[in-house]
Amino acid sequence: MNRPTDNGHAKNLGRVVPLPFDIDAAGWAFPVEGLGPGARVCLWVRGCSRSPRCPKCVSSELWAPGRRTPVREVAEQLRAPLRAAAGLTISGGEPFDQAREVLQLVRVVQSLAGDVEVLVYSGYLLEELSTVGEPARRLLQEIDILVDGPYDADAGDRLRWRGSDNQRVHLLSARAERHRTESDKPWDEPRPLRVQDLGGGEFRIIGIPRRGEAAQLQSAMNRVDCQRKPTAHGKGESWQKR
Repeated sequence: MNRPTDNGHAKNLGRVVPLPFDIDAAGWAFPVEGLGPGARVCLWVRGCSRSPRCPKCVSSELWAPGRRTPVREVAEQLRAPLRAAAGLTISGGEPFDQAREVLQLVRVVQSLAGDVEVLVYSGYLLEELSTVGEPARRLLQEIDILVDGPYDADAGDRLRWRGSDNQRVHLLSARAERHRTESDKPWDEPRPLRVQDLGGGEFRIIGIPRRGEAAQLQSAMNRVDCQRKPTAHGKGESWQKR
């Protein structure tokens, strides 16, 4: 696969970004199951400029931008867990709002951790991303799997790796074809969910719960004296001890 080199300044969806890039990342976790095939490293990014945004988005806490971190620093954090993982999943927020930064991150990760299978979630459709600009097109060339489309709370939620069944799984590389029979199967029940302790009394529930299951999780966390924190991260919920 050809990996184009960026030099100087680059236009990212209408804005100029100096090199090297900083990425607005909201944290990562390993091992994560359910956000793609196998036990993966999952990285969340902040910021979503889609209009309209998805009603009842499970990651609305990641719509607003936050603190940026050098791409190399984030990649160094991911190097060791990626060597034991089935791949890297990047979610948000909207990763394609930072297409140039995510592209550079993927390239640096590949140089540090080897040939990593990369899955990206996006609220945009593949057809939209193919016409939005050069950074997005280059990112599509670098990744293996794209899960596209807006979250639709009125659609079904039976299919694995998706928040709602209107979303599509695109296998973009030859090696991703090995997941062809798996990608359209229904979720195994119970779904893989996990709790990550973020420190300071804050917890993150990682995974894609069934419709209505988030409220049940909240009730369970309330029984251990926790409440939802407004600055949650990722697909799922984040909770803070009272």
